[in-house]
Amino acid sequence: MVGGLVSSGALVDPRWQAAFRAVPRHVFVPLFYRNDQQGSTVVDPAFGDEWLDGVYSDVHLVTTEDVRSSSTAPSLMARMLEALDLKGGEKVLEIGTGTGYNTALLSERLGADHVTSVDIDPDLIAQAQERLNLAGYAPLVVAADGTGGYPGAGPYDAVIATCRLDYIPAAWLSQLRPDGVIVTPLGAGIAVLRKTSTNDAAGAFLPASAYFMPLRHQPEPALIGDLIKLALDSSGATRPYRFDASIYTDNEARFWLDLTNPEVRTATVDGVPLFFRADGSWARLTSNQVTQGGPIDLWDAVETAHATWLTAGRPPRERYRLTVTNTSQAVFLTDQPTSTHHLKPPLE
Repeated sequence: MVGGLVSSGALVDPRWQAAFRAVPRHVFVPLFYRNDQQGSTVVDPAFGDEWLDGVYSDVHLVTTEDVRSSSTAPSLMARMLEALDLKGGEKVLEIGTGTGYNTALLSERLGADHVTSVDIDPDLIAQAQERLNLAGYAPLVVAADGTGGYPGAGPYDAVIATCRLDYIPAAWLSQLRPDGVIVTPLGAGIAVLRKTSTNDAAGAFLPASAYFMPLRHQPEPALIGDLIKLALDSSGATRPYRFDASIYTDNEARFWLDLTNPEVRTATVDGVPLFFRADGSWARLTSNQVTQGGPIDLWDAVETAHATWLTAGRPPRERYRLTVTNTSQAVFLTDQPTSTHHLKPPLE
């Protein structure tokens, strides 16, 4: 696995190469779920080499039946860890312990006493703690809401998140030392920010696309089945659409769509693309038409955002810059001021 990461250019730093070689991924992924046309299959040690081959492949693995936790593809983990630009001896806060594999990599690289990891799920924390102990690591692992960081072990030289956010929590910056770095999924990209003053930071995005599970503090549809049914069965205003559902399968387009419309979730039922938000807004695309309803015209907002991105020349994520201040968080193209989008805190 490590040889493949090195040859692909995902893992460059020899110190991180050593960490990936030292930490056994199979300890942290004792099983994973494989989904295909036959349904969901639990792949565990009883599958022998099939299990080990899966664990040591460069793939994302779902590790709980209810999809609460997963193990990120190692190549993306490597790129994010290297983006921390660690020299050795730094204190790092990890948001989203999950399986504990990334926590172990940090512990191997820095020493466990330099690593603090938080996750909102006490069950996941207990499992991760057991696996970390088995692998010989004893970092501080705490059940806590990641949006608040963990001030008890701060200040930190770096914060890394392994879950999707749509806004940078103020607590992360306040717990970060001067010139500290934040590496976090933001929408469908990976933001790398450097602290510039007490509560300000600036940075850019890595070239790679990234689709992480959302930070679970953020609002998610509690009754997603009801929202899907609403989008599938409801009557609403119908018009010809300008853009079809394929804009959500374009990795570059998806970056801007997820930043500008972070509340939108998608599903496909019997070949019908559905889009919905927790507030009850929905859209359904069929036969060159969009039907939509709810508090906002959801597909109008999506099409407006996509048109802005096309007008800007279809810029890839690495061309965007990000600034965070006390009063605003903005993503923009330096040469096109009209492309600026201001991030908003999640709805409570």
